[in-house]
Amino acid sequence: MRPPRALLAAAACAALALGADVPLTRGARVFPSMSLIPSTELAAQDVAFASTGFRAAGADMAWVQMLQYCAGGLDVIPDEGGYSRLKDVALRVVRLDPSFHRAYTYAAGILAWFHGVDRPDEAAEILQEGLRNDPGQKMYPMYIAAIAFKKKGDADGMVALLDSAYDDPQTSPPMRAILANLHKSRGEYEKALAIWEDILSSDRDQTEHARARIAIPELKRLIQERAAAPRRRAR
Repeated sequence: MRPPRALLAAAACAALALGADVPLTRGARVFPSMSLIPSTELAAQDVAFASTGFRAAGADMAWVQMLQYCAGGLDVIPDEGGYSRLKDVALRVVRLDPSFHRAYTYAAGILAWFHGVDRPDEAAEILQEGLRNDPGQKMYPMYIAAIAFKKKGDADGMVALLDSAYDDPQTSPPMRAILANLHKSRGEYEKALAIWEDILSSDRDQTEHARARIAIPELKRLIQERAAAPRRRAR
């Protein structure tokens, strides 16, 4: 079924507004067949962008909608809890434009390490697709290795590997926050506090500032309580 003419026109206008002419936004690449793009409630939008020759702009729009979904603000794609649709939402972005590096790692970070999600196999599938269709990005094999450590139960190896990528520009703000929470769960409160304080001072991590303002005083309290415990036992 062809998308409505008004939707095609809107897609073209949005593409021009985004400055997303396909050969210019990101590197040259081969686009997967539209049949491989997961079917969602926004399928008509994806067809409209692709049929007007603006797949990269469609990916830009899908990326914004993915962020809205992760923030709980995209009602058009319902969620059953635990980011149940995140894999499809992410694959929608990267199959519109396989070079959309941030979408692979952002989604994988949430699926593999976000509290209460724990779907590392789905995260690995997304990253493997990145290896195939967007080669040369160092974060994909690094995250795959970290997931392998997680599945083996080697928390030390996993955290050490994620720590090594903390300052990399490709490490997303949510992944930095996840790393802080991993250190907290291991009782490494000082390391977690240092990360949250760094996040709060960083413009790149503005999306995590609200969480940092909550986490920092809690961690300071935990550090104080742990320091006071030996004194209480000595009395």
